[in-house]
Amino acid sequence: MSLEKYRWDLVNCERCSMCKWQHPWRVKSRERAVVCPSMKKYHFDAYSAQGRFDLARALLEGELELSSKAIEVIYTCTLCGACDVTCKFTRDMEPLEVLHELRKYCVEQGKGPLPGHMPAVDSIRKNKNPWLQPAARRGHWARKMQVKDLNKEKADVLYFAGCTYSYNANLQDVARSTLRILQDAGVDVGILGKNESCCASPVVKVGMYDMFKEHAAKNIEHFNNLGIKTVVTSCSGCYGVLKSQYPAVGAMNFEVKHSIEYFDELIRDGKLRFTREVPLKVTWHDPCHSGRGGETQDLWEGKRIKWGLSDPPRRRNYGTEGVYDAPRNVLKAIPGIQLREMERIREFSWCCGAGGGAKSAFPDFAVATARERVQEAKETGAGALVTSCPWCESNLQDGIYADGGGLEMLSLVHIIERAL
Repeated sequence: MSLEKYRWDLVNCERCSMCKWQHPWRVKSRERAVVCPSMKKYHFDAYSAQGRFDLARALLEGELELSSKAIEVIYTCTLCGACDVTCKFTRDMEPLEVLHELRKYCVEQGKGPLPGHMPAVDSIRKNKNPWLQPAARRGHWARKMQVKDLNKEKADVLYFAGCTYSYNANLQDVARSTLRILQDAGVDVGILGKNESCCASPVVKVGMYDMFKEHAAKNIEHFNNLGIKTVVTSCSGCYGVLKSQYPAVGAMNFEVKHSIEYFDELIRDGKLRFTREVPLKVTWHDPCHSGRGGETQDLWEGKRIKWGLSDPPRRRNYGTEGVYDAPRNVLKAIPGIQLREMERIREFSWCCGAGGGAKSAFPDFAVATARERVQEAKETGAGALVTSCPWCESNLQDGIYADGGGLEMLSLVHIIERAL
């Protein structure tokens, strides 16, 4: 059983509850001290990382069966990784890896994914995207743009739009704006159009590792054969899985960068210059997948180091090396922008609520989590909530509607283009 790899963690968790909270030195108020969305929503220890450790140990030891309630507890989690960050301050265990393995176990036992996940899974299998849209329409977002077709010609940079920015009519402007900015900055960039395929993040998040590895291996081979130097993506979900989980599948002859990282570099190199003032008070939301999720994880057979009782702590500092500085650098470089930070930021950022399959299987949980973030954003006095992830943009917009409005939801790329 794959959970066996984590026996030491499961047995030696001290139940200190650090997985539920921000690090104590970072807490600014009682209301914003919690960092685990499912714990905040369900108010029961089973829904925390330490509770799921207990569940995993009980399944491993044969003390519990995989009941419908146990499955609910396993999947009512956004896999945001906040518990992993705080655990690294004390016990240095692997909560996020255990949460992934629990879902993998559900799939192995024929109990997962959940019915709410299956339309997206089946669509990825059939159409190479989770949105039940034909693969032939994937490149339509760029059909009026002059851009290199990497199926026919070479370029240094592949712009990987991702499924959501490619198909969601309300978000396609993000992909077009990103591509325009890259071209205007003189970047040698191209796209794959209808031959772009899902990064397979949705299937790995629900525990379908065999399917994920199949899709990831094909994408890696495809990208390597293109001869590109860099994959740039606007989607934090794509970025997180390409950056953190693809390296365990195969050798990558290219580097992966989030578009905001790339824009930050272009600004510092003098290739992007802001000429217009954008008079906005904004607050920045750190997406989980480009922050805590942007580091390599040991999720595969043979990759897990065996640790014994006397072994030293691993101290991988998970969550501290994500894309945190780049968006703040960009915002501060734009004339007229006033950045007002929320209480929970960077590696302690509160999740938007859409990740880990929560949006499709538990929409009420997802919106409740988004409303928590929206309320926190309103407390800053900002007029706009800004981020760079289609899942965050969509779910936080739902949270704004549910909370009665009062905030504008913006993608950072639109502010960049306005300033240019």
